[in-house]
Amino acid sequence: MLRQPPEGGDDLSNSGSLFGWLVTAGFVLTLLNYPVKAVYRSVVARWPQTSKAKRIYMRFQKAIVLNHRFFALFTTVMLLAHVVIQLLYRWASLTGLIAATLMVANSLLGAYGHYIKKKRRSAWLMFHRLMAVLLVVAVVAHVASGGR
Repeated sequence: MLRQPPEGGDDLSNSGSLFGWLVTAGFVLTLLNYPVKAVYRSVVARWPQTSKAKRIYMRFQKAIVLNHRFFALFTTVMLLAHVVIQLLYRWASLTGLIAATLMVANSLLGAYGHYIKKKRRSAWLMFHRLMAVLLVVAVVAHVASGGR
């Protein structure tokens, strides 16, 4: 049964919100992987090799792409902290549990692709990206419902 939020709250229960926003920040950094590559392919690749803007963008892209799995790991760890704090000190949220389940499943799918498939493109990548889109919808629904 889902508990109702208590009146007021102490500092520890309020830290659940902090971890929720850390999850969101990590998730945004994780999601940047695909659009950053798409912008490069469609726009930046056409710029001259000597372009300073192209060099800067390529450094930014390299940082995002190389750290994608670390951003995902950070997000998952922050998610676990957020869920534990919310369940212990506040309430269980249906939208939050749906978003958390999708996030953990997508993290596992990403780990499968990285460590088992070893960069071979197959259906896992399509599912990984589709799940990311569903996850965005779930997170927006969770935040829009006030974490309920």
